[in-house]
Amino acid sequence: MPDPLELEVRKNIYDTICRYPGIHMRELQRMMGLATGSIDYHLHFLHKNGLIRAEKSRRFTRYYNAMEAFSEAEKHVLSILRQEKLRHIVLLLLQKKHANATNISEATGLQPSNLSGHLKTLENNGIIQYSKKGRFRFYEVKDKDMIIKCIVVHKKSFLDQMVDNFIDAWVGEE
Repeated sequence: MPDPLELEVRKNIYDTICRYPGIHMRELQRMMGLATGSIDYHLHFLHKNGLIRAEKSRRFTRYYNAMEAFSEAEKHVLSILRQEKLRHIVLLLLQKKHANATNISEATGLQPSNLSGHLKTLENNGIIQYSKKGRFRFYEVKDKDMIIKCIVVHKKSFLDQMVDNFIDAWVGEE
C-alpha cells in the first residue's frame, strides 16, 4: 500500500491537524487555501486510513491526530478556545480573576449585545460562572487549572498574541 502522506498537500493537511488539534474543516480550508471539495476529499482519505479522528462537536466536525489521546474535557475546552472572541474573554477572566460585563466589553472591544451572547455560550458550556453583587454579574473561570493546562499545552496551536502574553505572565508568576 502506498504511503497515505506521499502527496504534499495531504501531508500538509495532516501536519496542520497535528499542530492545531480540534480544528474544523472551514478553519483548515482557510489556512490551507484549498477548495472545499479538495479538503473534504483529503480529510476523508486521512480518516479512512486511520491517521486522523473526526469528531462531531455541535455544529462542527473537529479533527485530531489519531495517535494523540485527548480527554473529553480537553476536547471540549479546545473547541471553545478555538473561537477567538471566546478565547479572549477567557484569557481576560483568567488574568482579572473576575470582571463584570462592562469591564469585559471595554477590555475586549466587544459590543455589549455581542458580549452577552458570548458570555452565555461560555456559561452554557461550563467554562465560566457568575456571582451577583447588587445588580451586577461578576464572571470568573470555573476550572482554571484545566483551562490553563489546555492553553499552555496547546500554546503553539493558538496563533494569538494574547495567548503568548498570558503564558508569559503566568510563567512569570510561578
